[in-house]
Amino acid sequence: MPQAPIYLDNAATSWPKPPAVARAMCDFLDHHAGNPGRGGHRLAREAAATVERARSALAGLINAPCPKRVVLTHGCTDSVNLAIHGVIRGAMRGANGSKPHAVMTTIEHNAVLRTLSCYAKDGLIDVTTIPCDPQGRVDPDAFAHAVTDRTVLACLSHASNALGTIQDVDAAIRKVRARNPETLVLVDAAQTVGHMPVDVQALDIDLLAIAGHKGLRGPTGTGALYVSDRAYPDECSRSRVFCERRGGTGAVAPGLDMPTELPDALEAGTCNAVGLAGLLAAIEARDPETNRREHDHEIALTARLLEGLCSIRNITIYGLPCTRSRTPVVLFNLAGIPARELAAGLDAEEDIAVRGGVHCAPLVHETIGTAPQGAVRASPGPTTTEDQIDHFLRIIDQAANYPPGATG
Repeated sequence: MPQAPIYLDNAATSWPKPPAVARAMCDFLDHHAGNPGRGGHRLAREAAATVERARSALAGLINAPCPKRVVLTHGCTDSVNLAIHGVIRGAMRGANGSKPHAVMTTIEHNAVLRTLSCYAKDGLIDVTTIPCDPQGRVDPDAFAHAVTDRTVLACLSHASNALGTIQDVDAAIRKVRARNPETLVLVDAAQTVGHMPVDVQALDIDLLAIAGHKGLRGPTGTGALYVSDRAYPDECSRSRVFCERRGGTGAVAPGLDMPTELPDALEAGTCNAVGLAGLLAAIEARDPETNRREHDHEIALTARLLEGLCSIRNITIYGLPCTRSRTPVVLFNLAGIPARELAAGLDAEEDIAVRGGVHCAPLVHETIGTAPQGAVRASPGPTTTEDQIDHFLRIIDQAANYPPGATG
């Protein structure tokens, strides 16, 4: 019997975190926890230095042209909201009677779906939703074709958090540029940064939303938004991103207006400095070779999951049939047992953590026919072992052969 717990919910948040994360957070709280940017004393300066090191580390990770274009946030949802509200509000302020238009897809997380839908329901913008196919792929041509001369924002998740399907964002962005060079493209990289290289300059991304607590293995409550020169030029009077959140920044104390230069223009209030200390430690603990081995390990475990589940009766697997073009995520259902019930039983009886439900991605589940109950998502991590996967498969096989109410 493998040692419990078996954690297969890394797509929600990675666990366990590298030991350096907790050590860095404790050290920060014990020795450096002033308010960054809000004082000239030593503790405030040391806290600010930690925050700026985290910003620079993130900038290097995604090949941002400079650290100031990395706006620190409280997570990927916060980043997405900052981008969408900022672009839509900016467009509405300069609309000149033309209603702004946005494009999204059915693979999007609720952070995108609900935020854009709120504007659309109030009649403030028009939204076009592009469907994915049953395996979670969005056609780059269809995505770009939805762009018009009124389209201010096009949103595309780099990978589906439910199915794991990785999108061809390179082709999608190139086609959007050809259709309307003024349209800003927001890429939700919650499921990819930390798992695979993401180069914002090579991909020509305008806005990139990053989660610190998933593939990067940092603490929850950390994230970032990359903002390109197209979205927020150095000539700030031409900014396409309106400052939706306002408050103290520390950089410009007098006056009632927010600073106009990044990152302060889009950062207000005290940041999660202790979380960023942990995120910095997680990033600094990485090296390209180790990260490659860890990702290969996760994908090998994903293949083991797919093969094992395929051999179990009454199992339906969703998404791509192989590990190519997918993150380490497997979505499935067991006939006769609702997804949330199966996930709860695995937790209570076997100390196995998976995610049952719609995974904040309702339109994906409508597409694959699993709405409204959803499905079970298993997502291994770098510390998951083959023995743990095999034990999980044995438990699922037992449930398939002896479902609740079966007489044996």
